[in-house]
Amino acid sequence: MTERLGSSQWTVAEARGVIAQLRHVAADGNEYDAVELFLALCEYLDQLYGGRGFDELLAGPPRAALASVIRELSARRTGVGERLDQPVNSAVTLTEGRALAAVLESAEGWQRELGLALHGLYAYLDQLYGGPGAFTELLTVEERSRVASR
Repeated sequence: MTERLGSSQWTVAEARGVIAQLRHVAADGNEYDAVELFLALCEYLDQLYGGRGFDELLAGPPRAALASVIRELSARRTGVGERLDQPVNSAVTLTEGRALAAVLESAEGWQRELGLALHGLYAYLDQLYGGPGAFTELLTVEERSRVASR
């Protein structure tokens, strides 16, 4: 599947490759934080996808099945803005990451594309969690394992 990440020109695979390389050129705090956040969210999705890894946006029944398990587990939990310190260290919370994506979307060049890709990733996670703005916290490691083994 070659579905783009939201309004980004990049597919998941393209975004992961380009953004991993941007880690070496991201100069200021916002750019670097956005790169780290994007990569952390991809690793999070890798864990949710299980052995396959996150290399595409699921559609149809596979997306519905994944979303069903995620929603069941996340419905049991409460809390907003959990720091994204797993699977990698990041300086922003999930809530702050949304604002950071919006700031970068208004930039030029690769920074704009990074913002668009990050926004697309949030939109995908929102769909998996139940709708717009629903992705507000990370599942625990144990919960991620349950999702991956579905």
